[in-house]
Amino acid sequence: MRTPRPSPASAEDLHARLAARITALEDRVRRLEARLALEARKPPPVRTRASVSAATVRTARPRPRCPGCTLELPRGRRGESCVWCGFMFAAVARRANGPKTPRKPR
Repeated sequence: MRTPRPSPASAEDLHARLAARITALEDRVRRLEARLALEARKPPPVRTRASVSAATVRTARPRPRCPGCTLELPRGRRGESCVWCGFMFAAVARRANGPKTPRKPR
């Protein structure tokens, strides 16, 4: 069984409802524009706390790289070979964590 359809509204009634909605929307836009103008006139907020110094910012440690393909190794336990190129890590000695020595000029 079909549900009865509402009777179509008259053109005058439809026009009146649409005009009321348009008027309400125009009023909302006017209010929003006024609020935006007020906010734009306010001075920017003054920061009371000092910004974080560069010394306190934590920097991420560089990720270990494969000596064969120089791609970053994934997190987790390192296997015997590179997951990307298959380079065998036993082929090279482990580097000490000391300071790097400068290269010789050519």
